[in-house]
Amino acid sequence: MAAGNGEQRLHDSSGDSVLVWVQDFDGYTLSINAGHRAVLGWSLDELSAVPFWELVHPDDQQRLMEDRERLVLRGPGRMPARRVRMLRRDGSHRLIACGMRATPEEERIYLSGEDVTDHQPNVCGERFLVGSWDWDISRDSATWSEGMYEIYGLEPGTGHNLDIALQRIHEDDRAAVTEAIGWALATKESYAASHRIVRPDGAVRWLYSTGRVFVGEDGEPARMRGLTWDVTDRWQSPPDG
Repeated sequence: MAAGNGEQRLHDSSGDSVLVWVQDFDGYTLSINAGHRAVLGWSLDELSAVPFWELVHPDDQQRLMEDRERLVLRGPGRMPARRVRMLRRDGSHRLIACGMRATPEEERIYLSGEDVTDHQPNVCGERFLVGSWDWDISRDSATWSEGMYEIYGLEPGTGHNLDIALQRIHEDDRAAVTEAIGWALATKESYAASHRIVRPDGAVRWLYSTGRVFVGEDGEPARMRGLTWDVTDRWQSPPDG
């Protein structure tokens, strides 16, 4: 999709020290600038697979979402910068002073931010274990990031497809995950599942995965991309549902 005039101006006016990104009203990222890539490390393909709030620290999500909802509902306007912790590709967080601007006629939200972590280094000490994945449906082959191998306790470089991935899921959760994947492919809607895996050393870990189906020129599912978090330490007991 070609960039709108507002998007082009925003990117043209931004240097590499400033984070700039553009979202649709559903929260999916449509474009990022070099500063965003440099500070947070995510590729556009990875960011386009999940709503942006999945990459905001859990303790900061609610207030940022409230700001965003007010901005969308009230029409054109800006929200002053708010400091939120945003997830880096390596699982650490950076404190970003982030402002937003909405343009309803384009159904776009433009965000710009500055990394202010060095001014408050103690707020970003926690590291999450997170990885990204990209499943080529027609070839039934999956590409994993380094974080995925760390989550699963595997050596990087191991080949993967859907069956191999399902085999690593706890047997009590396998049917539910298979059903969630099938539903996403059939409806072309987003995918989300919470489940356990059994690592090669026998350890059981709780994961949360979310992603999105991308269709090909024929309108059929071509890829599914998403992110996975190890949430074992945040879940003292199995989640409801």
